[in-house]
Amino acid sequence: MFRAAKALAHSPDPAERARAAVVDDAGSHTYAQLLADARRVRGALGSAGAGGASIAMLMPSSYEYVAVQWGIWAAGGAVVPLSPMHPARELEYFITNSDARRVICHPSLQASLRPVLARLAGSVELLSSDAAMGAAEPGCAEDAEVDEHQNALFIYTSGTTGKPKGVVHTHASIAAQVSSLHEAWGWSASDRLLHVLPLHHVHGIVVALCGALWAGATTEMLPKFDAGRVLSRVVDGAQDITILMGVPTMYTRLLQAIHEMPAARRQAAHDAIRRLRLTISGSAALPASVSRQWHEATGQTMLERYGMSEIGMALSNDAADPAARKIGAVGKPLPGVDVRLADADGADVSGQPGTPGMIQVRGPTVFREYYGLPEKTASEFTPDGWFITGDIGVCDEDGCFRIMGRQSVDIIKSGGFKLSALEIEWVLLEHPDVSDVAVVGIPSEEWGEAVAAAVVLRPGAALDVDELKPWCRQRMARYKVPKAFIAVDALPRNLMGKLDKKAVGALLGD
Repeated sequence: MFRAAKALAHSPDPAERARAAVVDDAGSHTYAQLLADARRVRGALGSAGAGGASIAMLMPSSYEYVAVQWGIWAAGGAVVPLSPMHPARELEYFITNSDARRVICHPSLQASLRPVLARLAGSVELLSSDAAMGAAEPGCAEDAEVDEHQNALFIYTSGTTGKPKGVVHTHASIAAQVSSLHEAWGWSASDRLLHVLPLHHVHGIVVALCGALWAGATTEMLPKFDAGRVLSRVVDGAQDITILMGVPTMYTRLLQAIHEMPAARRQAAHDAIRRLRLTISGSAALPASVSRQWHEATGQTMLERYGMSEIGMALSNDAADPAARKIGAVGKPLPGVDVRLADADGADVSGQPGTPGMIQVRGPTVFREYYGLPEKTASEFTPDGWFITGDIGVCDEDGCFRIMGRQSVDIIKSGGFKLSALEIEWVLLEHPDVSDVAVVGIPSEEWGEAVAAAVVLRPGAALDVDELKPWCRQRMARYKVPKAFIAVDALPRNLMGKLDKKAVGALLGD
């Protein structure tokens, strides 16, 4: 990751040395400054990250996030990104599950972390990011020797077992992901990314942030997604943004804001967004209606792609030719990535247009392991080494893939997040008035899938199901909280007692 920064920091051209790496609410920060601050963090960590040891970080979306992330990598450590959106119980789980023994935290977020660390009874050390970045830069300007195959990044994702799993990427797999996207999407130092994505998922960290910095481009970071602020920056600010990435929910909200504008303002938004080089949607399927509305409102043909935490990006529509992009399709395999479809018997049906099959992926972008789960890791690969994504797809006569859906109904893709229905059910069952619950995803143009729950209350309970929303917000991230609840007398089950989630979805308006 330091290649572009080192080249720019030592360039004989003063303009190159002054190139902005990250712009945030605090100002503009050059690649030379980023490299220096990362080395200060490295010095503060000492040998704590040696050999790919796990180091957690809880930082806002800002320049400081990047400096801390790079500092952990410079020290040889593996980054475990935590999110301010995570409640205490999830922060504790990610820290302990990853075996992190140190957490670098921004001063503004330490209040939420201290009770967690107190429960861990001193086994995890807190290092304030301001202290780390304020340390003297080490006399040695050389970074730690890092084996490209050692742990570099943990991404926590939910699976059908309900418990989040730590997806471990190496420096080699991250480099392969970024290199593939650079070749496919034409990243260059002249690009300027408007970054509005969460920074604890592969989309925000690798696809967006690493993608820009690897190229020597500029990343302009907003603290969080805000449709009004995004449009104000793109329409009223300097006309230098070239790339916008988001999840379908974000584009839906941008469209809502554009449609509410007066006619002259709406035209100005159209003209400004049309000048962007790429608008990219991912992390969930983009409804065809939203894609068409986006084109009508902005003149932009959305670039859809497909990936997941375990594989980075695998498929993408054509970045160079908007006319070649197909609405509802996620494109063709990216450079260096092999993709095939397998039927129920394991036979390759990729060459049979229109025949659905399980999407399987192979190549250097694929993750190393689910941390601490060797049997689970092994079960997710075929005997000949292909990763089984759990997504069903079809390939057309042009070799372009479309996603048909998940194999498991217990995975919900909502607002760009992949959620475990079982994990949400387990939390709801902790409520003293809840005796049974089923969580499903129901179609939503705004969210892709909206989390919804059917709840059976205990006899005599006076609970209004709407009261469960604030109760849930205290125990899980807001994006996991069901957006709809219904109370039912009993959940639909078969004679063997197995829950019929298709019937549950029908109850909730699927």
